[in-house]
Amino acid sequence: MLIEFRLKNFRSFAAERRISMVAGAGKELADQTIKAKGFESHPLLRSAAIFGANASGKSNLINAFLFMRSFIILSSGPKIEGGKIPVTPFRLDERFDSEPSEFEITFLREGIRHQYGFVVSPDRVIEEWLIVYPNGKKQEWFHRTNGENGGSKWYWSRPHFKGDKTKLAERTRSDALFLTVAAQWNHLQIKPIHDWFINHLSVAPKNVGAMGFTLGKLNTDPSFCDWASDIVRSADFGIDHLIAKERDPINPEKLVFADEIPDSFKDFLKTSLIHDSRINNELKIAVNIVRRINGGEKEVVWDLSNESDGTKRMLELLGPIYSVLSRRMILIVDEIDTSLHAYLTRALVRLFNDPATNPNCAQLIFTTHDTTLLDTTLFRRDQIWFTQKDESGATDLFSLHDFSPRIDEAIQKGYLVGRYGAIPDLKRFSFPEELRLTN
Repeated sequence: MLIEFRLKNFRSFAAERRISMVAGAGKELADQTIKAKGFESHPLLRSAAIFGANASGKSNLINAFLFMRSFIILSSGPKIEGGKIPVTPFRLDERFDSEPSEFEITFLREGIRHQYGFVVSPDRVIEEWLIVYPNGKKQEWFHRTNGENGGSKWYWSRPHFKGDKTKLAERTRSDALFLTVAAQWNHLQIKPIHDWFINHLSVAPKNVGAMGFTLGKLNTDPSFCDWASDIVRSADFGIDHLIAKERDPINPEKLVFADEIPDSFKDFLKTSLIHDSRINNELKIAVNIVRRINGGEKEVVWDLSNESDGTKRMLELLGPIYSVLSRRMILIVDEIDTSLHAYLTRALVRLFNDPATNPNCAQLIFTTHDTTLLDTTLFRRDQIWFTQKDESGATDLFSLHDFSPRIDEAIQKGYLVGRYGAIPDLKRFSFPEELRLTN
């Protein structure tokens, strides 16, 4: 479970900012907090919603989660000649432009708090640390800093951190994480921590679709297909149930491309059809929508492609949501409300907020522009966060709880009139005089 995420000098974030899933002192909506094993004295939140103007940094926060997860999983892979670590500092202030970026995540794994972070530039890992709290007692397992001659200097907690650490350090390139390398070599203490990022943290940026994942689950998991059918039936789409089946396999070698497409891109598309499950599933698996005529027994069946964007978006989200709810994961979604009616977005959020539908204590963090969600019957005050840019263009991240609003305060109204900030500062839109038509 996620406790806190901290970042510094990444894209629009300049100074250090953090989002916390630790509940505040408020007593409202107590069911939306979790007393987690190993962290009982500090209840955690089931969900958090992030609001803010366009270009205020909401997506950059999601991208920070995505970068950290991806770098932890992949940093020890083959080095591309001349390649850089894909991290971008805050570019609108010279003080930050040449400085490294910093990320830290604090989470619970099997009832034990873990605190892992690193400092990185496009060229190298400058600092890296892992602190573990078994029985609530701090143990810094390792700490890596800059050494002489461009190398790394290492600190090991020898009583607590086992194994041949020196060999693992020697195998760690300057642009790779020790955590990734140690997991690659199956270090008994590190591999379960590394696997947590793979198996318990799911990030869904808005430019990467999850439909292929959902279609695969519809085709292979009857329980999920039944659940998804029940959800879309309850969502007033007029759908009775879903049917998934595999189409005849596509032979990439028989694909016909336009002559002007480069051979390298043709090869990429062919390889993707074979190895990329997102693309493969969307082409391989057909989902049929079953509707009943006038509520009777007669059925009409057609392909999912004939459905509205809202229906397809809802179905796309159900795959990740089902997996996360089933496995006590953390789901981080950018613009969860895209193409969805406000009532549908509420229903998805309530899947996480309600212990009856979230018995495994999964967590949801999402960005949205839907201000109807600013409702104290749906969220606690500490579950609502805002992003806002300052005069330098840097993103600030803060909680509604910081304003100490009343429990029954009209949050949506207060937000729209600017009480909490995080709204666009609009000037009047104009139209060129010379383009006005005359009679």
